[in-house]
Order: sequence, then structure tokens, then C-alpha cells
Amino acid sequence: MISLAKLLSGDPIPVVGGINFYQPTLKEIVNMGESNYWGILNIWLLQRKDIIAEENEETLGVDDYTIWRTYIASPGLPREALALSCQTLLKTKIEFFDISDTIYIGEKESGVILDETFYLLMRNLCSCVNPPDSASEEGKQYHENENMSERERQLIAKMKASEKKIEETKNPDKKPENFLGNRILGLVAVGGYTFEQVYNMTMLQFNMLLRKYVDIQTFELRTQLSPYISSEDSQNSNKFWLD
Repeated sequence: MISLAKLLSGDPIPVVGGINFYQPTLKEIVNMGESNYWGILNIWLLQRKDIIAEENEETLGVDDYTIWRTYIASPGLPREALALSCQTLLKTKIEFFDISDTIYIGEKESGVILDETFYLLMRNLCSCVNPPDSASEEGKQYHENENMSERERQLIAKMKASEKKIEETKNPDKKPENFLGNRILGLVAVGGYTFEQVYNMTMLQFNMLLRKYVDIQTFELRTQLSPYISSEDSQNSNKFWLD
């Protein structure tokens, strides 16, 4: 597993041989289209349930890599998606040799055959730079009961409203075409960065900084109103934002 510190550096990461993994900057992602960016990452993360509509006796005996490999070698969109992914993430070309049933990535002697090892390495890298969002725990940290005073109810209502505002920092606009732009604007506004600095970040650097800002704001808010947060469950404790 690649360390977070290594990923956050934004430097090329060796995969196999002379093949390196590159993370596009936000400027490059904006130019290619955010949906295209997620597409070139997710092509390596496809699961068998995404490829096979319904399992049968024949497919049940086939491993995940072979299922993915068979799908990706199909002429048309799968090949085009993988080719774009290699151009963007590996900065190299890919060739499909149907006669020998081989997929070759790279240039001549510096290239490699796309085998299960290469596939698993790429799958790991793509999953690391595309971590899932933490599940929302809205409302779980509050201990509300019938015996609460009106003052306590008002403070908890205030806290919920404040947390809603923090959440809106992450998603201030529901329009897909403005989603990334508003997030960029948010980090510039609260993080002290210039637009040039933000556009030169990778998507992972950008998302981690934005999430950390939200962590800090949430920590400060919960600390301020800690007497009215339930401490019965250790999972609901006010975790320090640097942990």
C-alpha cells in the first residue's frame, strides 16, 4: 500500500519497470472534464458486478482479473477508455495485439505486458487517489431526550445548523458543472491559497486539504458546545483534527 505522504507529494510513482503513475493537476482535470478524470481512474476499479449483469456457472469459475481483462480487451469504448487512462495516468501508449491476446503498455523495451500484477498495482494506486467519502454521521453525536431543557434544545439546534453550513462548504452548489468550481473557490476563500496554487494541486491534495478544513471547523464547533454532545459512545467523541 502506498503511503499517504507519498501520494500527497504529487511526484510520479513507479509502477513496473519504466512505467510511472502520474496524478493530473486540477488545471488538467478541468481541461479534460471532471467526469473524464473519474472515468480514467474508475476503469481500473471496475468490479465484476459492474461488468457481468448476471453470474452463471461459466462466469463463477472465472477470477476477477480475467473478467476485467476480457471486458477491457473488447473493441470499442473499453479499449478507448483504457487508452485514455494510460495516456493521462501513465503518460504512455497502449497496444492491443489480438492475435497473441496481449495488451502492451509503454514503449518497446521500457514497456510491460498488462498482466494481473500490473492490473493489481494500478487498481491499488487508483483506489488510493480516489478514496470514498466518509459516511455521514449527522445527528449521531447528539444525545437528545424528553428531559432536555429548552436551552439545551436551542443549542443543539444551533449546532446542527452550523454543521449544515460546514457541509455546504464541501458542496455549495448542486449543479454538476459548478461543483468543482465552487469547491475550488471555497478552498481559496478559507485556506489562504491563490487560484494558481489550487489549480496546480492534484485532486487528492485538493480534496484532503478541503476535508481537513472541514475537520478543523467541526472540531472547533464541537469543542465549543461539548457539554451538549453525548459521550456515551466512544465513536462519537470529538476527535482531534490532526489525528
